[in-house]
Amino acid sequence: MNMLPSSDKLRQKLVLKEYLRELSTLAGRFVYADELSSLEQVILMREKAQQSEIKESMSTEMLFLDRNSKRFKEFVEKLTIANSSSIYIWTPRTIDCGALLLPSLSAIKFDFDFTLNKEGILVFATSDLVDSLLLDFYISPMGDQRLKIETKGKSWGRISY
Repeated sequence: MNMLPSSDKLRQKLVLKEYLRELSTLAGRFVYADELSSLEQVILMREKAQQSEIKESMSTEMLFLDRNSKRFKEFVEKLTIANSSSIYIWTPRTIDCGALLLPSLSAIKFDFDFTLNKEGILVFATSDLVDSLLLDFYISPMGDQRLKIETKGKSWGRISY
């Protein structure tokens, strides 16, 4: 039985609409609440990911606009080939609402707007939780929209942009 404390239910109710909008943008289709994992599953996934011994990672920064470039598309393709597992989308609201699983990283629509979420953080983690891609988008001191990319994991940690 899925019994959430009332504070968790309230937090979920407050952010669910915005979260589904974010996920729908990233999936390129409408996403519904019944497609999300349980909060218990999210907690278990987060604990498993935090316990990972894998330390390999690479990071780089670029203009936010460059995520629509041929080079970025080729980068995503390399990641997909290296680990073609299904992908969980993580945003700051995942812990309150549940995770969405998509067939692969290539199913993600990276042409999202800079204002997709106010925190500017997205993580795409393979369903086996072995690899992840972090996108951290922000305004630089010079006023540019920037994107930090970090790959982690057994397969993706060796792939650079």
